[in-house]
Amino acid sequence: MDAVRSYLQYRVPLQISADYYIFELKKQLDDLDSWGEVNSLFSSSNARGGQGQPSKIERDFINPMRIVSLSMPPDEAEEMRDAQYKFEAAMDRIRKVVSGVRRDLPVEISPTLLPQAQKGWDDGRVALNSFFIALNSATGLKDEMKVIPSEKSEYGRSERKYVDLKKKIKLCQNRGGPTLSNAWGQLMVSGYLQDSCGIPDLDGYFYQ
Repeated sequence: MDAVRSYLQYRVPLQISADYYIFELKKQLDDLDSWGEVNSLFSSSNARGGQGQPSKIERDFINPMRIVSLSMPPDEAEEMRDAQYKFEAAMDRIRKVVSGVRRDLPVEISPTLLPQAQKGWDDGRVALNSFFIALNSATGLKDEMKVIPSEKSEYGRSERKYVDLKKKIKLCQNRGGPTLSNAWGQLMVSGYLQDSCGIPDLDGYFYQ
């Protein structure tokens, strides 16, 4: 039962993260001027008392992957953990490539770093896909979690719907202030968004 519950709780946030990965992160990595944005994905805030906020990569990818894999049967869990570790290694490679680049501080970036960042993205894509395939196998729901192709034109999900959802989420976060923004992942899985925020039906968004 734990496996079913955690899957139903995290499938939508994980698919939205996959949408972000192909619709936004790929574009940002291909454009050196956007590397300051990419660098900020890896920064976490460490408040006193250990109550810091995780980075976006941890919050939207690694933590949900960890929680879901912990609830799965041993064989699938091992496969999913292996995929998670590979994803973390790929993100660490991107982090190292973009480190030191800040949005408000132009720096000279060597063009030779671009292929390294793109390779990190592709390795992360392959690892995420391995995680999704193992998850589909564990749930018996073939192809429910949609894997990420190397080009968005081959992805069977709508970029327009993603952009629309992102705008609505942003409006909702702005209304609720920073506390709401920080608790976002939890709200995403609790159903609060649809009830209080005018976010479209997330199941409808999930099944495209």
